[in-house]
Amino acid sequence: MLALVFVVAAATAPATPADGVYAYSVSIGGAPAGKTTIQLAHVTGGVQLTESGTANFGGSDFSGSATLRLDGSLAPTSYAAVYSPSGRTIHAALAFNANTANETADNGNMAFTLGANTKNFAVLDGSLFAGFFILPAQLRAWNAQSFTVVAPMFGRSTSIALDASLKADRPKDVPVADVPLSVSDPVEFTLWYDPATLVVDELVVPQQDATYSRLHAR
Repeated sequence: MLALVFVVAAATAPATPADGVYAYSVSIGGAPAGKTTIQLAHVTGGVQLTESGTANFGGSDFSGSATLRLDGSLAPTSYAAVYSPSGRTIHAALAFNANTANETADNGNMAFTLGANTKNFAVLDGSLFAGFFILPAQLRAWNAQSFTVVAPMFGRSTSIALDASLKADRPKDVPVADVPLSVSDPVEFTLWYDPATLVVDELVVPQQDATYSRLHAR
């Protein structure tokens, strides 16, 4: 009986990218601006993503790191980040409890609630990439078209809906099997990902002229 229960649980676990390390280059206006690395691992109770990134923009160095924990349904349970712009170190953390996300940060504490017509939180945190990386898997697991985003770097939360009418141009270096996941408001972006593996190959943010491209993906 225990073996049967385990097999059923494993069969119903939501799909994610395979455990491993995924690296991305960052460009602004077509010029190299940084890189970030994400390690995904299935852990007891869910999934953990650990990120470390560096960048240089406008002559200033930036580094950041984050750990995002998800439960068995890929809903976020906790998030902790350290941002290091030139000459500073800033900390922020999130704890999720049902319909509430509580932020603890150097500049104060905040609480966010699920937006109207949404049932799930996602973490999309400024220039850090882990939340974008796991977003296609989350939305498939939740069968959701809308969600509430929390961005602890900025101390903000907003509801977001996918925009199927946004027809983003396919970047020339994106694999032909990739499909887009697009958002037009409040900031337009498109994730290009492999629907078989759920691995993101590219993130394009037109308003910032920014691109995250997977390294060694092809």
